[in-house]
Amino acid sequence: MKRRQALKLSSLGVLSLTAGINSGCSKNKLFFNHGVASGDPLEDRVILWTRVTPEIPKPVEIILEISLTKNFSKIKFSKRLQTSSISDYTIKYDFQIKGLFLSGDIFYYRFRSDNSVSDVGRTKTLSPKLNKIKIGVFSCSNYPAGFFNAYQAAADLDDLDLWLHLGDYLYEYPMGGYATNYAKEIGRIPNPTHEVITLSDYRTRHAQYKSDKGSKALHKKAPLIAVWDDHELSNDAWKKGAKNHSLDGSEGDFFARRSSAIKAYHEWMPIREQQNKRKIFREFKIGKLMQLLMLDTRQYGRDKQIEPFEYLQESGFKQAKFYNDLNSNNKNLLGSEQLSWIQNKIASSEFNWTIIGQQVLMTKLKFPNLLKMIKKDDVPDFLNRYLRLRELGISSNLDAWDGYPAERNKLYKLMSNVNSNFISLAGDTHNSWVSELTNDQGKKIAIELGTPSVTSPGITDVLNINKKMYTEQIIAINKELKWMDPSHRGFLTLECDKDKILAIFHFINEIKKIDARIASSTTFNIQKDSLKINQLFA
Repeated sequence: MKRRQALKLSSLGVLSLTAGINSGCSKNKLFFNHGVASGDPLEDRVILWTRVTPEIPKPVEIILEISLTKNFSKIKFSKRLQTSSISDYTIKYDFQIKGLFLSGDIFYYRFRSDNSVSDVGRTKTLSPKLNKIKIGVFSCSNYPAGFFNAYQAAADLDDLDLWLHLGDYLYEYPMGGYATNYAKEIGRIPNPTHEVITLSDYRTRHAQYKSDKGSKALHKKAPLIAVWDDHELSNDAWKKGAKNHSLDGSEGDFFARRSSAIKAYHEWMPIREQQNKRKIFREFKIGKLMQLLMLDTRQYGRDKQIEPFEYLQESGFKQAKFYNDLNSNNKNLLGSEQLSWIQNKIASSEFNWTIIGQQVLMTKLKFPNLLKMIKKDDVPDFLNRYLRLRELGISSNLDAWDGYPAERNKLYKLMSNVNSNFISLAGDTHNSWVSELTNDQGKKIAIELGTPSVTSPGITDVLNINKKMYTEQIIAINKELKWMDPSHRGFLTLECDKDKILAIFHFINEIKKIDARIASSTTFNIQKDSLKINQLFA
């Protein structure tokens, strides 16, 4: 075959495919059931996202439109985009403002076909001229545990510049598993009803979470910056396994499961993908006001968690081996690559604030004697095991930074060598925390703010304990801890300027029905340079 003939046939093939997609648009009804979203804003670009549900499962074409006005009276940009089952009919477009808008301008976007149009989303890029910013912080949104009223409440504030999700954006458990007690009663049965394992499972679970009214409301109001924790994959995940992944082969190969979870996450989240799909740690800059470092403390560099019960034997607790393993300099949470990346980023330039968004508490933490706060008949079986560990003086959560003290010391050393004001943001625990982080020499390193869960149960939902006694005692026995709330679901906002940060914990009224009222709030003021933090009272 001659080269010219080959090119002609090739061209005809491309035209035929394009015609097939275009003709399908007029006959194939499309639905935008999962809203719109934007994410990973930079100075000159932002990811725009939607998901199309076609009536007939075949490749489809839609049009992205962008305008300065919500009614789209003047469309500044439009582009035809294609999607198919290969990406689960999701679409992500990395929109560059390049002369169309100024950095920091608010603009509107939508997706449409010949017969359907999506919700209208509002977003912006991060102007280097910003001298103040308001950020929402979220964690642990569990669909069967309740409605995502915290998302709706934040959307109703209508003034967030961006929002962060620190992980457990979804949960992998089956119906009858964790936090599904009221799922049937409130109409929040997880889909699929079995534990999610395959690519199809993860896609289906993501679709269900994106169907929530509150989720849709917040996603279309402001850009999101997200990192995953363990439940986007499997409980207590680490780089080569997970506590909740069966070792008997019944749940298949862990690495295949991890690949499926990561593929679905990238499809369904407005995140800018890196060449290595497992790598999500990344930097965002807001002029000289703020450097935001989003880390991965979960699966990229994490070694397996210490399990203290493995050191309990008939002859007693193997204390020397336990502490030798716990304090090993080779036990990684971030890993050397991510630590080097952090070192380069925080040394590169000066900011008023360096905020670290990550998954688990850095605060050194031990629980008080819970048995003294619970009626004898209400003591669950697992507390008997916990009591033995408490008697040994072991930290309460070795899945957090307390399980990786040498790695924490390495990070603190890097932070100590830089003249910056560090704020650590953490999720995972479902409760609210304020701590002053110190190194082994007693030097203050950072302020840590632990955001409450969107819906996942807190400790007082699981245990019938005296809340006031618990709060007072846990603060009394932990030097770094200044305040905590074990009882409320909600979210955190940060109002940042060059001199201070107002950290406001917003506690919602209800999760078992749609009710986005904020029942109460608690505010802290953080002063630059001294990192002095004070609770503000009305």
